[in-house]
Amino acid sequence: MKANHFKLFLLLAVTSIFSQGCLKDDCERKLTYTRVEPVYKTLDELHTGTAVVEGPRTLGNTGVLYYYNSKIYINERGEGIHVIDNADPKNPVNTAFIAIPGNESFAIKNGILYASSYIDLLAIDLSSQQVVGRTESVFPPLWEDLANNQVAVSYKETKVTEEVDCDTYSNFYNRNGEFIDFVGGGMEGDFALQNASNDNNLSGGTGIGGSMARFTIVGDYLYVVDQSSLDVFSLSNPSQPSATNTVEMGWGIETIFPYQDKLFIGSNAGMYIFDNSNPSAPNLLSKFEHARACDPVFVKDNYAYVTLRSGTECEGFTNQLDLIDITNLTSPFLVKTFQMQNPHGLSISGNNLFLCEGAFGLKSFDITDPTTLGQHLLDHEANLHAFDAISLNGQQSLLMVIGEDGLYQYNTEDPADLKFLSKIPTN
Repeated sequence: MKANHFKLFLLLAVTSIFSQGCLKDDCERKLTYTRVEPVYKTLDELHTGTAVVEGPRTLGNTGVLYYYNSKIYINERGEGIHVIDNADPKNPVNTAFIAIPGNESFAIKNGILYASSYIDLLAIDLSSQQVVGRTESVFPPLWEDLANNQVAVSYKETKVTEEVDCDTYSNFYNRNGEFIDFVGGGMEGDFALQNASNDNNLSGGTGIGGSMARFTIVGDYLYVVDQSSLDVFSLSNPSQPSATNTVEMGWGIETIFPYQDKLFIGSNAGMYIFDNSNPSAPNLLSKFEHARACDPVFVKDNYAYVTLRSGTECEGFTNQLDLIDITNLTSPFLVKTFQMQNPHGLSISGNNLFLCEGAFGLKSFDITDPTTLGQHLLDHEANLHAFDAISLNGQQSLLMVIGEDGLYQYNTEDPADLKFLSKIPTN
């Protein structure tokens, strides 16, 4: 009996060792993954960074599109702003680059450029090309290392291919099938998150932003959406913006669009509507919830047009344009959904909607009856990558489109036959 027990024990032990070996063989593997390491700067470095006007640079990793006084301003992510003289849209001239470390968003009023620089807000006089004001520590850093008086300002990504063991593999972050190793750990959420009046009224010396804007100016106030809040700055002293109010909103805040005395804010989970009749203290009226996706918003009359798209930064799987009735601002409701390919930013001029479809190009729709826009595709320019657009009413009938491959301009006098005017390519 004892011999049988010993044989049984031996059999179980061998089986266990064999099983562990199989698990080890199944788990250990040669894997290609992305190593992500934070890049740090001290607070002193952040607060002394300034703007420097340089000669023109070639467009590269472009972001925010803005129009002011016959000039186009285009953000180069994390580096600064391109200045394009657009007096002749057929022959735009890349005239200068305003180098601003850590710049992601901006807006302009009365010749003052308000721009983010990492965690600070700069006021830059466009005539003198000098920084005339700074409001410190108003934007959240990507990551804080307070013990060493430094914050992360960006992430360095390195592709690595090597053998990894079971423990290492289990700690990787899976981003839609791409494995990521966060050096130091704990940064997954911040890394994922990393990853205006726009009704064509130029009165008051305020420029026009696209539907992807995170800064907008209304009257004497600058409104900024960051990852989780709406921040309000008074511009009563134009050279020294003053932080006035912060409205906490939760994670995933993406875009802001002012319309009349309301603010429409897009997030990856819904659209917020704020009453802005008291401009220093916007008041939430309602929230329209939708599936998780990237969410630019444009508003005209009694409708909000919301694009939802799939993408790794959005973690969504929806590609559509939602038409939302906002007649009752406290109770918006979905009227209709129109399937699209990969909708990004959008703009409206008169009864025409211009939609950026990412790698699928640019489309124009007749929205005389918004509920049937899906039946009224007027034109499709497929040979461009379209990210955001700004349309101008009036004599110009001009549409500016920014995308991965450059800045495009079209004459929209006949929206069923968009006329290509010019292109400034990216490198």
